[in-house]
Amino acid sequence: MASGKQTPRQKMINMMYLVLTALLALNISKDILKALTKLDNSLDQTVNTVQSKNEQVYASFIRAAEENPVKAGPWKDKAFEVKDKSDALADEIEKIKKDLIELTGGTEEDENGAEVPVGLDSKEPPANYLLNEGKGAELRKQIDAYRTSLLALTNNDALKQAINTRFNTDKVVMEKGQAAVEWEKANFEHYPLAAILPFLTNIEADVRNTESDIIGELKTNISIDDIKVTGVRAVVDAKSNYVTQGGTYEAKVFLAAFDETQEPEIIINGEPLDPAQISNGEGTISFPANAVGEQKWAGVIRLKQIGKEPKEYEVSSTYTVAPPTVVISPTKMNVLYRGVQNPLEIGVPGVDPSKIRVSGPGVSGSNGNYMANVTNLSGQKKITISVSVEETDEEGNTSVRNMGSKEFRIKGLPPAQGLIFKRAGGKFARNLVEAATIEAAYQDFPFDLPLTVTSFEVAIPGFPPEKVRGNKMTATIGQRLRTLKPNSTIVVRDIRARGPGGLTVKNVSAIPIDVN
Repeated sequence: MASGKQTPRQKMINMMYLVLTALLALNISKDILKALTKLDNSLDQTVNTVQSKNEQVYASFIRAAEENPVKAGPWKDKAFEVKDKSDALADEIEKIKKDLIELTGGTEEDENGAEVPVGLDSKEPPANYLLNEGKGAELRKQIDAYRTSLLALTNNDALKQAINTRFNTDKVVMEKGQAAVEWEKANFEHYPLAAILPFLTNIEADVRNTESDIIGELKTNISIDDIKVTGVRAVVDAKSNYVTQGGTYEAKVFLAAFDETQEPEIIINGEPLDPAQISNGEGTISFPANAVGEQKWAGVIRLKQIGKEPKEYEVSSTYTVAPPTVVISPTKMNVLYRGVQNPLEIGVPGVDPSKIRVSGPGVSGSNGNYMANVTNLSGQKKITISVSVEETDEEGNTSVRNMGSKEFRIKGLPPAQGLIFKRAGGKFARNLVEAATIEAAYQDFPFDLPLTVTSFEVAIPGFPPEKVRGNKMTATIGQRLRTLKPNSTIVVRDIRARGPGGLTVKNVSAIPIDVN
C-alpha cells in the first residue's frame, strides 16, 4: 500500500481501502440485526401489555380506598409509590434509547413501512454515550436506587431474591486473573445498537414485571371481600420474554388477589395444570421453544366460590423465540494476517462469556477475548470460526448448543516502508546521511508492529553495492558519499527487519536519497 513516492490519486485509493476495511470489521449479518429489531419490538409490546394490566390494578386500589379509606388507603399510597418509582426508571430508559437512536442516525422506514433505527450496527456512538459520557453509570445508580426502594416495600424473601437477581448491577469478571469491570462496561462495550436496545427494553420489562409483583403482593393485604370481583386480575410473570431457539420459555400465572384457603384451577391452551405446578395461587407453566418468532398462549384461571358457580379469569401472553445469535468481529480488521496474533472479541448476547466455546484453526483464548494465529496455515485463503454455548439444566446436566459460525479471509502482511529520519526519502545533507539510522515501519496499518532494521544495502553511483549489518551507515559509506557531486542519488535497498515475537520482515520498500 505504500511504496516510494505516491500520486494524490494513489493516496486516495489507499485511504478508501482503509475505510472499507474498517467498515467490514463492523459488518454484522442483516438477518441478526432484523432478529434483534423484532426482539426489541416484541419486548416493547410486552412492556406495554404489563403496564396496561398494572393500570387495572391501580384502579382497583383507587376503588378500594374510596370504599374503605382507613383500611385500603395506606396500601393504595404504597402502591402508587411503586408506580412513581417504576415510571421514573422506565422513562429514563426510554430517554436513553431515544438518545442512542438519534446519535446513530435516527430512524427510517423498512420494507413494511415501520420505523426502524438506521444505525443498528453502530458501536462507537453508543459506547461513547453510555461509557465515556457516563450515561451507563448514571443508569446503574438509578437501578440500584430503584432496587433498594423496592426491597424496603416487601418482606417476601422469594420476591426480594427475585428483585436482587433482576436488578443485579455488581461488577463482572470478564476474564480470569483480571479485575472485575463495572456493570455498564460489561453490558454495553463492544455491542452494536441492535443488541443494546433489546437489553435496555428487557430492563424495562423487568421493571414492569417487578412493579406487578410488588403491587400484587400489596393487594393481598386487602381482603377480597372489600374489593369487587371485577377488580381481580390475572398476572403473568415470565422469567424472560426473550428465548433463544432450543431454550425453554417459563412463566408464573396467578391472581393478584386470591383465596388462601384453596388453590385455583388453571387451564393453559386447553390443558389443566398438574396440581404440583400450583402453589400459593401461582401456576408455573413452561413451553419448549422450538419455533422461531412470536408465540402466543392463552388460558383460564378458575376459582371456586361458596354457593356460586366458579369464577373464571382469562389469561394470555406472548413471548418471542429468536434464532441463536452470535457476533464475531476482529478487533481491528475484517481479515486475519499471517505473522501476527489477530485479536478477536466474541460474545453471545445474554450469555456469560465463560460459557462460550470457540473453535477454529489457530484460535485460542477464553471469556470473550481470543487470538487467531494463522501463520502456519500455508495455502489457506479462508478459515471458519465456530461458536457454541455450554448450558446447564436445573438437574446439573451440561450440554453444548451451536450458536453459529463466520468465515474469515487470510492475508499476508503488507509491505513495510523504509525510512530515514522518519521520511520515505528525499533530499538530505551528506553529513546527515552519514549519521542516519535506517528504520522500517508499517504505515497506516491497524496493528502496532514496531520494527528494528537488522541489515540493508546501499547503492552509490560509481561503487559496488555496500551491504551493512545493523541499522547505521558505515565509515566506508561515509567516505564514498564525500566523493559524490551535489544532488547525486543513492538508494538504500534490500532492507531486512525484525518485529515482535521474532517476526522476520523482508518485504521493505527501498529509500531513494538525493545527497546535497
